[in-house]
Amino acid sequence: MEKKSINLAELNLLLKSSNDLLVIDVRSEEEYKGQHIPFAINVPIEQIEAKKSSFDSRKTIVMVCGNGGGRSERAADFIRENYISNVFFLETGTFGWIENENKIAIKKNSPIQKLLQKGQLPNDTDNEKLKKSTLLIMAFPFAFAGLVWGALYFFSGLILPGLIPFSYGILSLISIGAFLISKKFNFFRFSQLFLILLLPLFLQISLGGFMQSSSIILWALISPLGALAFYGAKKSIYWFAAFVLAVIVAFLLNDYLPLYFNWHLSDKFINRFFLMNVIGISFIIYLLQYYFVRTQAKLKMSDEQKSLEIREKNREITDSINYARRIQQTMLANEDLLKNNLSDYFILFKPKDIVSGDFYWATSKNDNFYLAACDSTGHGVPGAFMSLLNISFLNEAINERNIFSPNEICGYVRNKLITSISRDGGQDGMDGVVVSIDKEKKKLSFAAAHNAPILIRNNELIEFEADKMPIGKGERAENFKQQVIDVEKDDLFYLYTDGYTDQFGGAKGKKFKYKQMKALLQSISNQSLSEQKKILDAIINNWKGDLEQTDDILIIGFKI
Repeated sequence: MEKKSINLAELNLLLKSSNDLLVIDVRSEEEYKGQHIPFAINVPIEQIEAKKSSFDSRKTIVMVCGNGGGRSERAADFIRENYISNVFFLETGTFGWIENENKIAIKKNSPIQKLLQKGQLPNDTDNEKLKKSTLLIMAFPFAFAGLVWGALYFFSGLILPGLIPFSYGILSLISIGAFLISKKFNFFRFSQLFLILLLPLFLQISLGGFMQSSSIILWALISPLGALAFYGAKKSIYWFAAFVLAVIVAFLLNDYLPLYFNWHLSDKFINRFFLMNVIGISFIIYLLQYYFVRTQAKLKMSDEQKSLEIREKNREITDSINYARRIQQTMLANEDLLKNNLSDYFILFKPKDIVSGDFYWATSKNDNFYLAACDSTGHGVPGAFMSLLNISFLNEAINERNIFSPNEICGYVRNKLITSISRDGGQDGMDGVVVSIDKEKKKLSFAAAHNAPILIRNNELIEFEADKMPIGKGERAENFKQQVIDVEKDDLFYLYTDGYTDQFGGAKGKKFKYKQMKALLQSISNQSLSEQKKILDAIINNWKGDLEQTDDILIIGFKI
């Protein structure tokens, strides 16, 4: 098997040419956490030499270490001799690779790009960065043009007209410098647009009017166009109005200016400046639009890529939650168990999200049937985690600890929750009802935390009291009370959580409330249980309307 030292270029070539490549970093775990090559995995040399890691002989191994040589070559020798693998180790090591990548990244930013980034702040949005860099792109050519104009006018003996653009060029450069140092964009934006608006007006006046100045006033059009890009549509209206006003002022003065400013400019000179103005204005406007549109296109592509990544992440998360729902459903009371122990029943179960904090649970032990309807702290994924924990503690209480009284079951689960997840002061747990049914003795025993069962007997609704404390850490910690009901023929029981009563809706967007739910249950109690479920579902959906579901919903109706 081959062992060879390679450089960065050879490493890149191997990466491109081989799909069966493993790159490992043999430094310690702490060193690896500091800086490492993204595609390298960490296998410390001590672990390699202790033969705690195995290497597939079909793979080419590239050793990467701190400064190359040393540990890299030592590990390479060990792997080649013990695992019969081709081994290459990087001469410059991890830090050489990182340094090289940093240099490449720096080279990617040209001096112009670096200059354009000077005025940007770390918390700027992409749009704010675009505005700042675009205004700099506009300001530099304008400042340069002002200096060139001034020099040309000086060369032609036009001292006053030359001073105006030359002074503008100096002031514009000062404004640019102040912005790059202070990063105060508001003043930079206003000063640049204001100077661009006034410069052409003063220059046209000093040159003697529209024709004499080659209509240099048109340069001022860039001011409202810039305002549209850098301020927004609403404020740009004011800048456009200022431009129109400047043009009107220039027009009104046009007939009088030759009396005061008659520089006897030749037609050749005027025509050349017409050419310069047309090309200059067109160039600046096109340059601004090109940069703005091109950068926005890049931002759009970046946003689309981010959107795709977000959608992919959402899909993965949704898939995971859907899988969690399947796991949660296997923990709920199964249909066969319910059918074998209840003469008739329905379960209206409507999670707010894909998974639920509410749950219904059942088990059978020593000829007794146990049923619970509970509301865990939270809903969605956190609530689902709590529900699985609560279900496991209920199973543990009855099937492993042989605790059979509902009040003692609730007490056991409460103690488990407090010792396992409430040590840091949290009050996670559940509200609910735990029921024990002895069919031979025709008795139903229950313990209730906040939500007590409802019994309808001979069309009369009978309520029971619940302990005003949760199954979990709360302000009270007394023993749960156990209540016993002698079951009669056709007794109809309901267990529920607060999701149905807390649902907002109706004409005024208020809660459904407990009183209304009791009246509804009593009014439909003569219907079959399957029909009751349909009615309850239809009514809460109609009540909710277009509003969001407030919480998980669970109602169980059953006969023994």
